[in-house]
Amino acid sequence: MAEEQQASEAPQQSAKGGGGSGMLPALLVIVLMPVISFAMFKFMFLPMIKAELPEQGEEAPITAEDLDIMVDDSGDEYKYAFEPVVANVKGTSQTRFVQAVFTVYSHNLELESIMESKLDRLRDHADTIVGNLTLADYERRENKNLVRNQLKQGFNHIVGKPVVEDIALTLVIQ
Repeated sequence: MAEEQQASEAPQQSAKGGGGSGMLPALLVIVLMPVISFAMFKFMFLPMIKAELPEQGEEAPITAEDLDIMVDDSGDEYKYAFEPVVANVKGTSQTRFVQAVFTVYSHNLELESIMESKLDRLRDHADTIVGNLTLADYERRENKNLVRNQLKQGFNHIVGKPVVEDIALTLVIQ
């Protein structure tokens, strides 16, 4: 009978100890994280953002002069034709290749000199874009526009200003 009494007391003692102590760190995290996030935003990020914005009475339109772009007022469009770029089609064990012929169009008077000064980097970028596509990628209908947009963004990034306005592109897979 004494054994039964000890057995019944054992579960009661463990239940009395409570299991809430493991919940305290979780509750602290749930309560403190929003407070810490709010404080970080208000005292760190918001002042940094405000410092970058112009004053309220100040207008800051971006003009061609700000970007050092020589724009032709007559509306003439200038073009620069690249030599064909030949690259292996990815995933074909170098048995197939793609030839890309493209011409860059812009209203910038100095398009040719800008393209000539960065020609090696521009051709390398074009080779990378054209060579990183598989045969399945080339079969997709929208692929030509994707390649055109990647070339345009990359060229403008390499040049350092938005000079390239359009690209005429021909892709031939052999």
